[in-house]
Amino acid sequence: MGTMRRTIVVMLGLLAAKPALAGRGSSPGAIKSAIASDSGDVITSELERAEHLVCPGCVPLVRPLLDHPDRRVRQVAAWWLARRGLGPDLVATMSERLSDAEDPVRARNAADVLGELRRSEAIEPLGAAVANVTLAVEARVAAAQALGSIGDPAAVIPLGRALAAREASVRGAAVAGLRELRGFQDSTPALPLLTDADEWVRTQAVLTVGFTRKASPAAVPILVRLLGDPSAGVRKKAAWALGKIGAPAAVAGPALQRAAREDRDPLVRSLASAASSRLTR
Repeated sequence: MGTMRRTIVVMLGLLAAKPALAGRGSSPGAIKSAIASDSGDVITSELERAEHLVCPGCVPLVRPLLDHPDRRVRQVAAWWLARRGLGPDLVATMSERLSDAEDPVRARNAADVLGELRRSEAIEPLGAAVANVTLAVEARVAAAQALGSIGDPAAVIPLGRALAAREASVRGAAVAGLRELRGFQDSTPALPLLTDADEWVRTQAVLTVGFTRKASPAAVPILVRLLGDPSAGVRKKAAWALGKIGAPAAVAGPALQRAAREDRDPLVRSLASAASSRLTR
């Protein structure tokens, strides 16, 4: 009984405790200590706690974090600095860095920052970066991801062009970025990538088609064929997408039922069975 009483007391104490205030409770010293730790988790948590901290002297401490090896730190640093009214300055600075073919890491970091800022004026320089074949692939992928993160429908143009990139990672990032754009409903640009030679690109294209929920009729027969793809991952996504878009039962039904019975992957069988119930008659 003594143990039970102690447990109840602790629980009551926790219930009575005041909830922590998000975005508050930090200090300049805590930020310095967090940065000195060089731990991505520690830095990220502290800057989030410092959301409302008034500390002009902290800005020079946080700016170098825009080039931290941890992407999460780069992003939270960009967010924190933007909260101090530095968004326009960061857009200008990072946009210039995007064209730095001599230092692909700096260009990649700049793209990550611009994606976190989510400002439409960054679309043009990011689009130029994606198309710049002299840049490292890593930087171009980051630029495509940033265009998706911004979410502005105007990014459909540069992302659409990037679908024809020679590098699979760029194509995949571009087709994934399309589904993040606000109001994106036309999956037609993604259709050619459903049959891409690269498995990851095919997977991203299927996801983009599925997320539109209003896929072009031309997508359905391609998705049906993908139920026989060598990759179980692609087959899973194809089954899911056919159900998500409510494909016509006359077109997709037999293939989904066969996959539900015969596919060697149990998850494909499960997803195909579930998708069969969501087809349109």
